Amino acid sequence: MRRLVIVLADGLRPDAVAPGIMPSLDALGGAFTLARQAHTVRPSATVAALAALATGVSPQTHRLTEPGLAFLSGLRSLRPVARELGRAGIPSDVVTGELGPAALPIAWSLASTAGVRRLVAKGSRARDTAAAAHRLLSQPEERLLFLYLPDCDRAGHAYGWMSDPYLAAAAEVDAAVGSLARWTDEVVFIVTADHGGGGVRANEHDEPHPVNDHIPLVVAGPGVTRRHQLTRAISLLDIPATVLWWFGVAVPDGYEGRPLLDAFVPAPAPTLAAPAPRAASVPA
Repeated sequence: MRRLVIVLADGLRPDAVAPGIMPSLDALGGAFTLARQAHTVRPSATVAALAALATGVSPQTHRLTEPGLAFLSGLRSLRPVARELGRAGIPSDVVTGELGPAALPIAWSLASTAGVRRLVAKGSRARDTAAAAHRLLSQPEERLLFLYLPDCDRAGHAYGWMSDPYLAAAAEVDAAVGSLARWTDEVVFIVTADHGGGGVRANEHDEPHPVNDHIPLVVAGPGVTRRHQLTRAISLLDIPATVLWWFGVAVPDGYEGRPLLDAFVPAPAPTLAAPAPRAASVPA
């Protein structure tokens, strides 16, 4: 049974992933595969990045950079990951923090148009949202699960990236990751962010700057390469292609990323059976 979880920690900077702040995520990166040079798309904004994760193409292609129902027509002309998986009989579910009564129907319209089967909005903090994801994982069903944790982004905008409240939010996200780590024997996890923040202005992240663009990326679970680091440049756009490849679904030609094959243990080559020995001939 194949199950994959994308954990997206909105606004999480890689330098916050340290043993004293985020010990669970730091340990996962050390035990499995950690990407050192992962970057988001431009603009480094949540809507643009989420749309790129959902569709496999950059903001310059999907043009979905502002929130709202105007997304709907654009989604119908693209090939979202959830829709591609759905054609193969693999459902996709989304779990997010609490949404307001006005935002929830809009979020569901967008998610369902992209092919998502279920949207669960639960919890005012990361560990409560992760508990809702845990309940879904407890159901023995093949699926893609997308878990969205907004804690770091909210603290960054309110108090500044790498401020004390921001680091407390990162620790809360780490508690959520730690609560799900027990599943790494059975489920593949891709833990990442949509952007960093504080590169130009302490409370913002959308301007071009390496600190805004650099994101964490950890791949963990069965079949993932152990104690491995990817030092080459990796794009957020490589994640959608990786998800489809991992489920055995063809990656559309229009996708702009490539599967992270080196994050996974290569499948063993098939062994050819030795020919049966010929019976010895007996003289007549």
